[in-house]
Amino acid sequence: MGEDSQSFPLAHYQAHHKPNEEQQLATFKILRKERSNKCFIYIFSTFVFLSVALLIFALIVLRVNSPSISLSSISNPRVSLSNNTNSSSPNSLNLSFNAEFTVDNSNFGPFNFDNGTVGLVYGGMIFGERSTGGGRAGAKGSKRMNVTVEGSAKNVSGSNGILNFSSFVKLRGRVRLIHIFRRRVSSEISCSMNLDLNTHQIQHNWVCE
Repeated sequence: MGEDSQSFPLAHYQAHHKPNEEQQLATFKILRKERSNKCFIYIFSTFVFLSVALLIFALIVLRVNSPSISLSSISNPRVSLSNNTNSSSPNSLNLSFNAEFTVDNSNFGPFNFDNGTVGLVYGGMIFGERSTGGGRAGAKGSKRMNVTVEGSAKNVSGSNGILNFSSFVKLRGRVRLIHIFRRRVSSEISCSMNLDLNTHQIQHNWVCE
């Protein structure tokens, strides 16, 4: 009887606490699963964020655009015509002027260019060409260039005392990004101009593209 009375409370205790242990184990498994899911979500979110950040960095910072060139001003035109008796339709022309160009670099790295080319064109033919010299436009910066353009053309003819010609600038160089990547780029501009054969002045209504 003594043994039965002692075994009964033990059996009752085991029977009473066994469901509690199973419930605790089930709860622990659920919590561990939730933690695993949260950990996966955190890792996945971090991966997506880093991927988007790298994509934005590549599209904005590592993207290379060709620097733009603009004609700022023209000064000191010097014009010589072959026949002064009929200046509206001369046989030949000697022309020179000072031109100021601006190189705008929109990249996140500097643009270093070698000797460029500036020239004059009449009737589809180049009648004056020279080097611009090298230079450097800093990241998100600009570089001004002063160049003397000159040339001689034959068999020219004007209309109503106006001679149409064009001037161009070509630059080739490299854009360097974060001191590692280097990309070759080129820039070019062509401006249509009108020369007044009577006043020997270049009109300020030039159009560049």
